[in-house]
Amino acid sequence: MKRRKRNNTEFELGGQDSFLDLVSNIVGILIILVMVAGVRAQFSSANDSEPPADSQMIGDLEAKYEELQTKEGRTAQLREDFETLQVQSEIIAEQINRQGMEYAALFDLLASVRSEMELAAEEKCQSFKEKIEYQRQLLETKAKLEQIDREKTHLRQTRPQATRMENIPTPLSKMVGDDKEIHVRLLGGRIVYVPFMELIAQLRRNVGDDQNRYFRQQTSVGKVGPIENFELEFLLVTHNYPAPRIDFQYGEVTPVFEPLGQPLREALVSPQSEFRRKLSTFRRDIYTVTVWVYPDSFEEYQELKRFLHDLGYSVAARPMSMGDPISASPYGTKSSTQ
Repeated sequence: MKRRKRNNTEFELGGQDSFLDLVSNIVGILIILVMVAGVRAQFSSANDSEPPADSQMIGDLEAKYEELQTKEGRTAQLREDFETLQVQSEIIAEQINRQGMEYAALFDLLASVRSEMELAAEEKCQSFKEKIEYQRQLLETKAKLEQIDREKTHLRQTRPQATRMENIPTPLSKMVGDDKEIHVRLLGGRIVYVPFMELIAQLRRNVGDDQNRYFRQQTSVGKVGPIENFELEFLLVTHNYPAPRIDFQYGEVTPVFEPLGQPLREALVSPQSEFRRKLSTFRRDIYTVTVWVYPDSFEEYQELKRFLHDLGYSVAARPMSMGDPISASPYGTKSSTQ
């Protein structure tokens, strides 16, 4: 709008200059006409019948004067038309500006409506996904319930006969001495001898052979073995008060590879099995058999316990969780014989 107004002003100034030039020309022509009229008045008194010599020039001037008057009228009309057009252009510019504002408001409204539509579509899609997920969970739950009903029906139809459980008397427990234990492991239905005492003895020899190195360290971590496919990872702590000493803090007995041992039934039936040959080297009236038993071998433990009782051995059970290693610590509990 500012640029348009500047152009209109320039045009209006140009029109005024042309009008001044026109007025000047008219004044000049009027002066000439006055001079010509004076000359004619002088000659008319002398010779009225003789035509003036410059009548042709006067006619031309009059024609030009009329032409100038016509142009002046056209100029005035053009100026009036220009002013009318200028007013109309301002009105049109104002309308365009108002329509631009309306278009901007409509665009903002359209963007807002589109955003709301996209949000509503997204919420609808999410709701549809949740509905599908609920239906899937419902179908899975129904399938599980049907499976449970089938299993219940099958169990009712194939209910086993009641079996008689053999009761093995359990005497009062007594604590086992540190060096009077035979350690075995029951895992996966297989039994294997665990050389726990042999690994502890090797650790004691190593510490005795290199006491200076262990005394220089506050804590020592290491490993001894393997003995009969088992290793002992240990933690030792050195104390300097009231007297220098090295204490066993913690140890884990881990197999070198798996699986180890024999199936329990095979190990018990054959007198030449590795388990029975190892068992025969320990006096039954001195040693206690400590069984590290895992959840998948509880039934085999009952059979092993009955077998050892028949041979005259005391039995101590160490129930374990799957994945837990055989471990020892002075802060733990000792095995209890039965």
